[in-house]
Amino acid sequence: MDIMSDKNDEAARQKAAEGQQASIPMAPQDRRRAFLVLTIGLMCTGFSQSVVYAILPPIARDLGLSEMQVGSIFVLSSLFWVLTTPWWGRRSDKLGRKLSVLIGLFGFSLSMLLFTLTLQAAQAKWLTIGAAFPILILTRSLYGLIVSAANPSAQAYVADRTTRDERTRAVATIGAAYGLGATIGPGLSASLVILGILVPFYFCVLLGLLSAALIWRYLPEKERPLPAHAKVKLRLFDRRIVLNLVNGGLMSSAQAIMIQTVAFYMMDRLSLPLDHAAQYAGIGLMAASMAALFGQLVIVHRFRMSAPVLERSGLLIAAGAFLAMAFADQIGPLVFALTMIGLGQGMARPGNVAVASLIVRRHEQGAIAGLNNATNAFGFLIMPFIAMPAYKLDPSLPYLIGAGLLFVAMVISVADPNARMAASKAGEHYEPDDMDDPARPL
Repeated sequence: MDIMSDKNDEAARQKAAEGQQASIPMAPQDRRRAFLVLTIGLMCTGFSQSVVYAILPPIARDLGLSEMQVGSIFVLSSLFWVLTTPWWGRRSDKLGRKLSVLIGLFGFSLSMLLFTLTLQAAQAKWLTIGAAFPILILTRSLYGLIVSAANPSAQAYVADRTTRDERTRAVATIGAAYGLGATIGPGLSASLVILGILVPFYFCVLLGLLSAALIWRYLPEKERPLPAHAKVKLRLFDRRIVLNLVNGGLMSSAQAIMIQTVAFYMMDRLSLPLDHAAQYAGIGLMAASMAALFGQLVIVHRFRMSAPVLERSGLLIAAGAFLAMAFADQIGPLVFALTMIGLGQGMARPGNVAVASLIVRRHEQGAIAGLNNATNAFGFLIMPFIAMPAYKLDPSLPYLIGAGLLFVAMVISVADPNARMAASKAGEHYEPDDMDDPARPL
């Protein structure tokens, strides 16, 4: 009897993990409030990322750090983010989603505070550059280790409390919060930097603490979500998805080139002083983020392009914009090129993710989402070792490399037979399990 009971319990858990039509019950007003405070928390992390990328390069140049050293500050953080995000997602099953999000946000504030204090100590000559540089790497690594708890836990909280019909829209809204924060960040930091070059960093610390306080007070979690026991192993080199993942890595690499070099590029192309470079870089990154949001929230939803066509169109726009960036030498063309890069990425990335989702079976959707997120950080791991040395040779060279990567990605997208099959089967009543046809190309 006990054996039968255990089997029945396991079957029930498997059914819940695979289907999850039901959701944890919440009053509508409580759910709206919960999702709102989660959105604010994730906006905070997006805000800080864009602020750091816009303002750190001029500060580093003033301190005497090289472009290569600036890039290496982010390498360990990106590596830890990739490695720990899946772990935090699983850990939130035991800790609870709310506590995991709070750990991420408190870790965010702690990491940003230590990072900023180190920069201030180096500026005041309390620390030598030789001492400050490894501390900057360590404090930024703390960001990758702990802040990575927030995003998967927030998405899991939303998934726990939505039906299948609601889930796509709800998770997409939570995901867009990061992009919205990244859009606001550079523009607001360009205003705050007038008060002091490090003021935007301290503002990020305060914003993280306020977001954590809102979640502590207003995010309900009375029930612990049921852990998902279904184990799906989707291999990295599965022939259905490998070309799609390569494209994701190429897009991430191009984006990393732009983000990690744009402030230096503004300084050197336009011969700007430190504070003006931070402001113009912030404006350019804000324009790129706004265009990316337009691509994600307007073009993706309003125009009925298939996922492969969306991906290829975005890649073509972004590749052309990278070429324009390489030859621009005035602020207007530079900002316009950054805007087009953002628009192209805002179209290509959702197209790439949608193609992957259409290629795999229904029970592999979670696994492909994890792999997609890993490729999204891939470029930030390797590009500091390529883009920064290339920048030393010629400031335009990284942007020519970025254009080349995106053109290669477009060729791969056109040539990928599985992407074509996904598009042909993505009709009104399409379900991922339709791809189980043994005759499909592998």
